[in-house]
Amino acid sequence: MKNLKFILLTMIAVLSFTACKEDDDLDFVASEPTDLAFNTTFLDNYLLNASVSGSLAERFTWDDADFDAPTVVTYSLQAATMQDFSDYVEGEGLYNLGNTTGNEIPVTVGQMIMLAEAAGLVNTAPDNTGTLYFRLMATVGDGSLPTLSAVQGLNVELQESGVMQGGTCEVDILYGVGAGLPTAGWDWGNPVELMCSADGVWSGNVEFQSTPDNNNFRFFTVLDDWASGRNYPWFVDAGYTIDANFVDAMDDDNNFGFVGTDGLYFLTIDSNNLTITLGPPQGDGGTCEFDQLYGVGAGLTDTGWDWANPAVFSCISDGIYSGTVNLQNTPDNNNFRFFTVLDDWASGQNYPFYADAGYTIDSELVNAMDDDSNFGFVGTNGTYTITINTNNLTISLTAAEASCEFDQLYGVGAGLVDTGWSWDNPAVFECISNGVYSGTVALQSTTDNNNFRFFTVLDDWATGQNYPFYADAGYTIDSNLVDAMDDDNNFGFVGTDGTYTITIDTNNLTITLN
Repeated sequence: MKNLKFILLTMIAVLSFTACKEDDDLDFVASEPTDLAFNTTFLDNYLLNASVSGSLAERFTWDDADFDAPTVVTYSLQAATMQDFSDYVEGEGLYNLGNTTGNEIPVTVGQMIMLAEAAGLVNTAPDNTGTLYFRLMATVGDGSLPTLSAVQGLNVELQESGVMQGGTCEVDILYGVGAGLPTAGWDWGNPVELMCSADGVWSGNVEFQSTPDNNNFRFFTVLDDWASGRNYPWFVDAGYTIDANFVDAMDDDNNFGFVGTDGLYFLTIDSNNLTITLGPPQGDGGTCEFDQLYGVGAGLTDTGWDWANPAVFSCISDGIYSGTVNLQNTPDNNNFRFFTVLDDWASGQNYPFYADAGYTIDSELVNAMDDDSNFGFVGTNGTYTITINTNNLTISLTAAEASCEFDQLYGVGAGLVDTGWSWDNPAVFECISNGVYSGTVALQSTTDNNNFRFFTVLDDWATGQNYPFYADAGYTIDSNLVDAMDDDNNFGFVGTDGTYTITIDTNNLTITLN
């Protein structure tokens, strides 16, 4: 009997262990979703013109697919020229338009034109119209269980691309190809195009990068013709004066090398004066989804969180917005957001909006991790040009040269400990952003030795600007600075002795101490 009880207990233990082992091996099993579909409002017809190939043709959007399990879903946008997708080639860029874990993928006019050409369409009627087909694939885990949406057909029409030009040149368009042109690269798929904008002058907004070994490029006079290239020595030998941001790349072909700050510039090649110059990007030069974007937030020094004075980012080239703003990274006041509609908070596009869409975002712009996941600026306070490129999905930040009435202001006086009333060692307040001067100084409040004054010209007492000068102009002045009530009504420092940063903001009419 004892042996029987022992056998029964052993069997129960074995069964219990087996049951526990089976529980440990439980996996979540994802079910195939039934709700995978585009939610985009598609157009009845898409007009495709090669002159705006970098512009947005359509932004494909969808809701999250529900696999009835906690899992990360990767979405892939696929295209074909046949409704049954019999011509679809896995891995080929023409038919695979992007991957994301988010809910949208943009497609440019150029991408659709390449598909249309693969479908046999040409620029002349009646063979310039047809249908392209798109579908969405959702994949979980390691690539297993792919799910496809229904096929969506879009009607397209190829238009004859007119070249807009403002003069007569040797050739209507100069083309740029190379790694230093990140929107182009070393192939003919999407070359930079410089239009003839005046007699003998080609110009346009161009994005450059200075990454070592990937900053080279060359100009060409004929599309798809490598033999028509013009490298750096070609222009030097022709007598051109070339912008200092360009050098001889010293590679096998002596291409141009870009050695400036990455960003968007207005490039001009003038065959009359024999110059190649770079300048700030110019506005209203292209076609975008919106005429402009707006920026609002505390991180935008001149804007703040209201619509009274929003920052504006104009469409300066096909699919590219750009604007120059003053940015600050003061803790809890460095956040901002882009908007597509003026005065409409619901049109906001925050940091995750762009990150989920696959954008590469400048490292000085981060997720502010506030309630709305706004952008947070973590760089040095100053004036910057922000460029949002919807073609190659980048948001770049370029330090802009600040503009003030004077290059700098000077401070002299007994209240400035390291200066005193002489010009031997004046305090300097640099122009740090548009209309804003700032400098760090040691201040003292010793009675009868706490006074000082600002000057606009070095060594020139007649250029002094005292307390009443600013007060009468409507400035709000830090309470630690008062009218010294001396013979010249200088500033008087009445705070605690120490080192301070004085900022004179001629835009907001403030003088602050920090």
